[in-house]
Amino acid sequence: MFATTDFAALGQAQVEKSIRLSNIALAGAERFFALQLDVARDLIANNTATVKAFSEVKDVQGLIALQQQISQPAVDKALAVAKHVYEATSSAQAELGAFVEEQVVEFNRNLVSNLDKAVKQAPAGSEIMVSAVKTAVATAASAYDTVARTAKKVTSDFADAGVAAAESSAKAAASVSKNAMRKNPPNIAV
Repeated sequence: MFATTDFAALGQAQVEKSIRLSNIALAGAERFFALQLDVARDLIANNTATVKAFSEVKDVQGLIALQQQISQPAVDKALAVAKHVYEATSSAQAELGAFVEEQVVEFNRNLVSNLDKAVKQAPAGSEIMVSAVKTAVATAASAYDTVARTAKKVTSDFADAGVAAAESSAKAAASVSKNAMRKNPPNIAV
C-alpha cells in the first residue's frame, strides 16, 4: 500500500514538523529571555538612580516627596512588565495553537485520503461504511474547530479582563498609598 518513497516523505515531513515546533518553542524562550534582560537592565538603572536620589535627600519632607515620586513609576513599570509577559505568552500560545490546528487538519486530510485509497481495494459494498467514517471525521473536525475557536475566545476574554483588573487594582492601591502618605506622613525623628 505504501512505497518506500511514501515512508521517506512521511519521515521528512515529521522532521520538518519537529524543527518547526522547536523553532516556535525557541522563539518563545527568546522573547522571555530578552524581556528578562530588559527588566534587569531597567532595574539596575532605576536602582542606581534611586540610591543616588536617596543620598541627596536633606530632610524628612524630601524623603516623603521622593517616596511618592518613586512609587507610581514603579507600579507603572511592574504593570508594563506584566503586559509584556502576557503578550509574549499569548504570542507563543497562539503559534503553538496554530501548529496543533494545522496538524489536526493535516491528520484529517490524510485519514480521508487513506480511506479513499482503501475504498479502491475494499470489497464491494464497503462504500457505505467508508462514507460513514468520512462523515464522522468531518463532523469531528467541525466540532474540534468550533470548540477550539470558542476556547480561544473565552481564554482571550478572561486573560484580557484579568490584566485590566490587575492594572486598575494596582493603580488604585498606589493611589490610596500615595494619598495616605500625604495625609499621615510618618513621624521620623532625626
